[in-house]
Amino acid sequence: MDGSIVHIVAAAMVLALVCGCVHQQPAPARARTSPAEAVIPRYDVMDVSLFSRASLGNPFWDASAKASFSSPSGKNIEVEGFYYGDGEWRVRFVPREEGQWTYRATLMTGKMLDEKRGQFICRGSAGHGFIRVSKVNPYRWEYEDGTPFYPIGIQTCSFLKPDFDGPDEAGKWRSTTTENWLSEFTGAVNLVRTQFGQGTTDGCAVPLIPAPPRAQAGAASKPAEPIAPDRYDLDLARKVDEKYRLHRAAGISQILICFQDMSLFGEPMHAFGGGHDLKQNKSVTAANMPLQEKYLRYLVARYGAFVDVWELYNEDTWSPDDYLAHLASVIRKADPYGHVVTTNLARPKAAWNDIITWHEYMGMPAEQVDAHLAGQAALWKSYGKLVQNTEFGNQGGLSNVDPVKWRIAVWTSYMNECHLLFWGMSGRKVEAGAIKSGNANAYIGPDSRQHFRVLNNFTKDMPLDMRPVFSGFTRHNAIRHWALSNGKVTALYIHHFADHEKEYASDLPFWVDTGPGAFRIRWISPENGEEVAAVEASTPSQYLEIRIPTLKVDLAARIDRIGP
Repeated sequence: MDGSIVHIVAAAMVLALVCGCVHQQPAPARARTSPAEAVIPRYDVMDVSLFSRASLGNPFWDASAKASFSSPSGKNIEVEGFYYGDGEWRVRFVPREEGQWTYRATLMTGKMLDEKRGQFICRGSAGHGFIRVSKVNPYRWEYEDGTPFYPIGIQTCSFLKPDFDGPDEAGKWRSTTTENWLSEFTGAVNLVRTQFGQGTTDGCAVPLIPAPPRAQAGAASKPAEPIAPDRYDLDLARKVDEKYRLHRAAGISQILICFQDMSLFGEPMHAFGGGHDLKQNKSVTAANMPLQEKYLRYLVARYGAFVDVWELYNEDTWSPDDYLAHLASVIRKADPYGHVVTTNLARPKAAWNDIITWHEYMGMPAEQVDAHLAGQAALWKSYGKLVQNTEFGNQGGLSNVDPVKWRIAVWTSYMNECHLLFWGMSGRKVEAGAIKSGNANAYIGPDSRQHFRVLNNFTKDMPLDMRPVFSGFTRHNAIRHWALSNGKVTALYIHHFADHEKEYASDLPFWVDTGPGAFRIRWISPENGEEVAAVEASTPSQYLEIRIPTLKVDLAARIDRIGP
């Protein structure tokens, strides 16, 4: 019996193809081949396990696991492995090409500790693949197979035990299981952002590098003992593995923040140094750069099969561009999937930075949010890159419960070719005025989830080549409006910003740039998705003349060409 395992993740299950006893140490240099050929869907996740009982001072550093995967088209893909624990290393891989694959995995120190050869068939697909910047529209996302991806994102305060529909019956913070959270949020939210901490849990970070005990109570106190930046919390890492697998099975894409820092708001201390330290921490020549590089490679090796976007830092303003560019290059060299790389605060001019991320906590009411978001979208899009907000919510003075505002915000963002991700804080409800300074964040409850599902249903088959076009009429003192079109399909969103309590009606003609032809117009309520009206109209000119149904807060329309 040999000591190798191939693990295959399919849907929410982990299927292990066991080729022998797990804990028996294999002969150090004997190549072995799996006796059974596995079938793995495209875009699914597989693990190849390697084992050793050799005595190592630090298994994260003293042994190196890697594998070479040969694709059906003849490409060789090199993948770095990671220490899983208890004498086991793993190489994690996502095949993205159908056909016959072969691989060779090795575990080395100065000598061969273990070797595994195998093959599998890649057939069918598990989802649509990773997300990437669209090849059709540089301001939109798409999946690898070309399917459009229009994200509505969220970051919960705890990735492992997410906050949910609070408070509880005792009036305290409420959280739930990942399984229940996914059952409630799938279909409403399709992008999740998580941040890893390096010896810190500040900002709801997951401390992959363990946070040591504090010298005294209080988040600002210094650690009672040094942080070891060359070892990672394996129990926590395995829990994150399982959460990512559940999210992946639910079709949710992922943004992972590598360094939780927030140097914009002070000088945080973590395993690699101070947030304002431009010599020993945030420097290409920092003495601990090998530790930082190893940490990034560990993230890529362990989580690159689940993550779609690497966000280097969170709310950092001190990192020099050459330092960030170096970190990005480390990730790109290690990442076999070519995931998007970015950072926050936004670095729109940086050549290494793939997309623009920005944060916004707003003290303005729902009636004003669309005008501000449209302006922000125009500002960031002027750099010619995809715009993805990675934290959105309410500011002090406002409640975190603001479903109409969240609805208007996601529709406005979609219509302006940018994307929102809420900082969810749904374990409690914050009353207006309860927070004098700071952020109330965003409560994403059942009503907001329903609103989000309406938008997702509206956009599910919208083509990526729709771009902003002219819409309007002669009276603009009560509504704001946006239109997208590719000539065949047109989307229209109208917001009655003047008064959310009073109905708005107008007999004035409203024009939309559709080009000449015949069209079917279907009006829906963004609140519940119900059809408000359905009519047909035609025009010989560039602009289609329509009438807007009576509305209170907002309306949306889909306009389909039905004739020349």
